[in-house]
Amino acid sequence: MRNSSWKSFACATLALLGGVEATTTPDLATLLSKQSNLTTFYTLIKTYPNILLQLPSYQGVTILAPNNDAFNKIPYTVLNNAFKNGDEGVITNVLEYHLLQGTRTAAELVPGAPVFIPTLLTNETYSNVTGGQVVENVEQAGNVVIFVSGQGSRSTLTQADLAFTGGVVQVIDSLLIPPGNVTQNTESYNLTSFEGALYKTKLLETISNASNVTLFAPQNYGFQALGPAIANMTVEELTSVMDYHYVANEVLYSTDLTNGTKILASQGENITITHAGNNVYINSAQLLTSDILLANGVMHVIDNVINPQGPGAQPNPAIGTQGVVFANATMASDLPFTSDIPCSTSCPVTTTSSASGSVSAGATTTHSASKTSTTSFSTSKSKGAGAAKETGMAWAGLVGAVGVGLIL
Repeated sequence: MRNSSWKSFACATLALLGGVEATTTPDLATLLSKQSNLTTFYTLIKTYPNILLQLPSYQGVTILAPNNDAFNKIPYTVLNNAFKNGDEGVITNVLEYHLLQGTRTAAELVPGAPVFIPTLLTNETYSNVTGGQVVENVEQAGNVVIFVSGQGSRSTLTQADLAFTGGVVQVIDSLLIPPGNVTQNTESYNLTSFEGALYKTKLLETISNASNVTLFAPQNYGFQALGPAIANMTVEELTSVMDYHYVANEVLYSTDLTNGTKILASQGENITITHAGNNVYINSAQLLTSDILLANGVMHVIDNVINPQGPGAQPNPAIGTQGVVFANATMASDLPFTSDIPCSTSCPVTTTSSASGSVSAGATTTHSASKTSTTSFSTSKSKGAGAAKETGMAWAGLVGAVGVGLIL
């Protein structure tokens, strides 16, 4: 951008962000221009300046600014195609996801428990939740502050509390990933039996198009352990079971799953939350992975399928693995329902499970590939459960616009 154009941009930014004198607190442009580790981000917001027009409508904003090294990681993330193809819609949404509502200093970004902070990302493709899509903020050992975004991506806080007239900048080492749809996450977390069962019951479309959902997704092993007890169910019976793993109109993060809480499932029966030591149970199923952010809510992985016919099932914390809660369950050799996943390319796919995986050791299963790749990321023209489509534009175009050489 020519110098005269940049001066106009800087003046406009200063006006937008409140006109506070630079001698006390700099405007955003001045602040970023003095940070040698943020030159790529600085150039990026000059390339997409409209993002700044949103800032005056908020009472302060926190910018999670990826450092220069973060942009070198893009080719290894699900953002690669969007940045390679210069997809302005996606890039703008990614930038919006880096803007937190409210001014949050480092002290506020080090919680004793996870917090879920709303962002300025409100595009329904990535944010079909009330109040804007969230990013999870957690503290790890050694006072390391982490931001968790889509598909469990983690970004570490590397430089804190760079104040500007409209808020504060917090520097992170990786770009945040806007949360994807249900199938992108079921595949990323190898929850293919759960996904297939949603397809079989036709609940996937309902859930994918709904706002503010909570899913309790059993791992593959949980389905396999039931064998014919679940595989031979009628569609109506299976629908009731799957509906029991879905909470409508309420996004329940791990911080909401307090001991003794009863949650009304879409199926109509209650789910009971139990804490025992460091373990959390959903009825008698143990919570394995929590807070997987979805475009339209959140998903938690549990070890077993829960049964709406036995909503009062209680865990036995004294044993490491909880028993199944369905009659006549026997271990199946194959994963149930994976053949119900629509196949598109490179199918069938044969996988061999490991002893520690979600399928019993030594079992080899064949299933259809889904139409959404685990490494895909929705473009500005794709949404719901469908596949993200790639375009053929050259990567070099965006590199030139952003002004950084990324590793190819």
